Amino acid sequence: MTTCPTSTPSATPRFAHRLDAEWHRLRTARRAVARARSWADHDPDHPLSTIVASSADLGDIVAATQRGAMPPGIDDMILVRLVELTCSDELAGRIVLQRLLPGLISRSLQYRAFRDGVDPVELAVPAAWLAIRSYDTDRRRHHVAASLLSDAVFQAFRKPIRRRSSTEVVRPVHVFASLASDDAPSSAFEELAAVVRDARRAGVPTRDIELLRHLARSESPATVARERNVTPRTVRNHRDRAVAHVRAALAA
Repeated sequence: MTTCPTSTPSATPRFAHRLDAEWHRLRTARRAVARARSWADHDPDHPLSTIVASSADLGDIVAATQRGAMPPGIDDMILVRLVELTCSDELAGRIVLQRLLPGLISRSLQYRAFRDGVDPVELAVPAAWLAIRSYDTDRRRHHVAASLLSDAVFQAFRKPIRRRSSTEVVRPVHVFASLASDDAPSSAFEELAAVVRDARRAGVPTRDIELLRHLARSESPATVARERNVTPRTVRNHRDRAVAHVRAALAA
């Protein structure tokens, strides 16, 4: 089984466009191609090694993982190998993410109303990254792309929805008065502190944790913007990114 420390790539508004632009630069970058070619040293007879040894474009690897592009089963072999390499080289995980991106965008659009004001792709991509890094390559060696997509969508959307619906309990109106006095919940700050602590332990980037703490201490995003010498819009965008990372990490 592949076991990696949990971490997520950075997220920004219009995340899918940013990833496409990043991929356009990365796919033929000399350093990235050289790193990919170094994978052939570990197992020269593996189908992935054959591809990277003769290619100057990482897009060739993505193409080889498409079902029907290679002999049956080769696409899964390549994806499994890339997932295994992700523990030691995030470039491998980035290639897997690029392979999943079209399907991830398509499935995410079904959840546009999941959270108002947040692009669902921004929630799905961190969840996909976590799915890649926690994928069990010993037990799940077939239909890898479909399995990773299913894992990502479940963690980003279906699991939170299921958890939310399972905790909804129908109660008589008079019960709420007694609950308010007899079973008072902890304060909002205590709940936030617990969430931040769990997110940090789950591997959410430190910059996201610090931003959430800064927002909790300050009166508004405008105050944080002044203190960080950035615009309020930048703070709001970074806040949404941080919340997406926390949601994905705690769902996993």
